[in-house]
Amino acid sequence: MIRLQDFDVDIENAPQSLDHSITRAGGSVLLVVDHSHFTAKQTRFEIFGNESALIVAEILQIVRDEVISMQSKTVSMLASVNAAVINSLDDNEIVDNVLREVMHVLPHSDAGVFRLFDEDSGYLVPVSYDGLPDDYRDYRLQPNESVSGEVFTTGRPSIHNGRQNIIDAHRVMRPENQSFMERSQISNALLCVPVMAEGKRLGTLTTLCFSRDGAFSAFDREVLESLAAQVAIAYQRSLAYKNALATSDRLEAMRSDLARKNAELDRAVQLHDTLLRIFSTSGGLHDQLAMVAKLFNVEFRFENVLGMDYHSSNWSSEREVLQQVVEVAEAPVGYFHFDASGDASFRSALFGTLAAFVALDFVRDMSRVNALNASKKAYFQDLAEGIEGGALRSQFGFRPDRFSQILVATPPGERALVGTQLALHRHEVELLNVSKLTNALVFHDREQIVMLFSTATISALEKNLAVLSEAISTVGVCVGVSDVYEQIDLQSAAYAQATNAAACLLRRGRPGLLTHRDMGIEILLSGRDRQDILRFTRQVLDPLLSDQKHRVLYQTLFHYVREGKSARRTAETLEIHTNTLYQRLARIEALTGRNIADAADFTLLSVACQLHVAYAD
Repeated sequence: MIRLQDFDVDIENAPQSLDHSITRAGGSVLLVVDHSHFTAKQTRFEIFGNESALIVAEILQIVRDEVISMQSKTVSMLASVNAAVINSLDDNEIVDNVLREVMHVLPHSDAGVFRLFDEDSGYLVPVSYDGLPDDYRDYRLQPNESVSGEVFTTGRPSIHNGRQNIIDAHRVMRPENQSFMERSQISNALLCVPVMAEGKRLGTLTTLCFSRDGAFSAFDREVLESLAAQVAIAYQRSLAYKNALATSDRLEAMRSDLARKNAELDRAVQLHDTLLRIFSTSGGLHDQLAMVAKLFNVEFRFENVLGMDYHSSNWSSEREVLQQVVEVAEAPVGYFHFDASGDASFRSALFGTLAAFVALDFVRDMSRVNALNASKKAYFQDLAEGIEGGALRSQFGFRPDRFSQILVATPPGERALVGTQLALHRHEVELLNVSKLTNALVFHDREQIVMLFSTATISALEKNLAVLSEAISTVGVCVGVSDVYEQIDLQSAAYAQATNAAACLLRRGRPGLLTHRDMGIEILLSGRDRQDILRFTRQVLDPLLSDQKHRVLYQTLFHYVREGKSARRTAETLEIHTNTLYQRLARIEALTGRNIADAADFTLLSVACQLHVAYAD
């Protein structure tokens, strides 16, 4: 009769070959076979009977045969790896297949990860993994971090058998990676080797075993090191091959690009002559573009910042399109969208040349637009000065009616002169498209757009304002609105109101729409910049804002002001008891040194709260 049992051993002290010991105890023979170099284990045989010597010899022979068989099988598998992975010149194929081959060569491997060092980010990045969750791709390591980082830095392989040994080995971890480890399944065995070629460390190769009795041996380490060395050589060779192909492709691309540019130059000369004849006609831009579409049999769409939108007869926005920008002084003023099918090179040359002709036309159009804008501005000034005359009562499609209102729109930010003019033209078109009123006088003055609306009823102005208010966020400008007025002599005052309201929005740094009557206390802040106002609010409210634990007191004061000092409504809004509210108010008085019952102090706190909401929150 034979009883046997396997034991885990310390592989660091394992003998380089098979070893055994025989002892006798009573009527049995105790045979301990140390095959830990190959399996990380020892086997203990307890033999009973008269033929124990013969049985010992047979057991030792069986173990030797199994070890030899395992070695032969492993060598054969390594040969298959050489055929499947090492001979490949595709670095992606090597990365994708290496783990499959590792798990084939080491059958007790349940999972694995191949990491390469990314020089740009400084991390060891998992380029492939098997048997691990999908979010493992985000588990990146720094050199010296965790087992793989240490193996990469030192160049020495590492074996850890037992869950606690693996946990202890992850002693250097960033917080985010520590969190990842804590929510992940810990394997029972881990083997990690460096991937190096010509002394340069490329990354690491790690295999894991989740079996309760699983363990990696020194022989497994030698096999994985051999595989990693072959992978490193193959990967370096594939990168060299890839770089050689890329260099060849670049040279070929440069040669092809030169030939293409020469052909395009010849074609551009012919296109220029043809387009010059078209744009020399007396027709407008719409007719000229129609001639281009017909002559060259192309479908396209054109739009510019002045609101023009042309498209050829069979144009469809559903097709794949390319875009050509029309620029004046490096500022985009229009766009051609054209079909990407067919001869893309010819179409790019065509619309590139066409864009140059359209840019020249645009400059001429801008001159006409600027002249018209100057006339509208002069007409607006004449109305403000009350100059009488039938001609002044109706010009540019505008006729003063009973009720009037002025809007001033200011784009935020600073621009160059040409960029400012184009932006103003574009915003004029956008605002006119949104407005519901046609009886309008619209022009720009320096960096402002002035809009004068006039109707027979106040409700029409209110509806127009409501429509503009909803759409103004997409336009991205600061729009100030005057009060409605009847007498023409109030136009200058209304213009000042709208200008002040727009300046208020600019001071806040928030595009939108603000009426003069809604400016509130900010009517008194003309000439003050944003930082002046913030310094004032900070001076008054700093005890409530500088310390995070006092923020609840600031919110309490804000709601108390907003609710008109109503303790009941404030407590309901904050969902606290009235007594708690009074306790907070007392604390606010103590911190700010202001008496809420005092009219002057409360006014100061109230104004500071309102301005802080507008300028800081």
